Amino acid sequence: MTRRGSLVYYLASWICGGLFLTIAMYIREQVSPEGMGMGPSGAGVAIITTYFLVLVFCAFLSVVFAFLLRLSMRWLRAEKLWEWILAGVILAMPMTWGVRWASRATDTAGLQGGAREVAVFLFLGVRGIAEQHPFLGLPAAGLTAVVLFLIHRPFAEKADQ
Repeated sequence: MTRRGSLVYYLASWICGGLFLTIAMYIREQVSPEGMGMGPSGAGVAIITTYFLVLVFCAFLSVVFAFLLRLSMRWLRAEKLWEWILAGVILAMPMTWGVRWASRATDTAGLQGGAREVAVFLFLGVRGIAEQHPFLGLPAAGLTAVVLFLIHRPFAEKADQ
């Protein structure tokens, strides 16, 4: 798993992607008159609390994002940074729509108990962002794609040799 840097690649997607999304949420909180409802008014506490929650609830989606990004970049034979950034932003849009669709389908189906808890862990934890602020994740996806490109490139070169 570490020969192609997969462990580092997916962990970076989770950790860095979560950080970038948290920073985007914090900036939105500070700039927007209605805010995002991040919680405590102190900057440090709000960021740390939100970052923890983002790490918990975005783990699955960040790994899916990283997997689909790497798969599509390999299929397209993309080797430039701008291609990865563009693909990351483009990939974030259908993932956001997918979360919105899945949350509505979950409500319609009336999931209860363990099935509801699994759904919350997998995708409903970011439901508020997907429904209220669908474009908030685009810069975070672009920045995450930069980090993933910088990790993928040395391992891809090493595998080619």
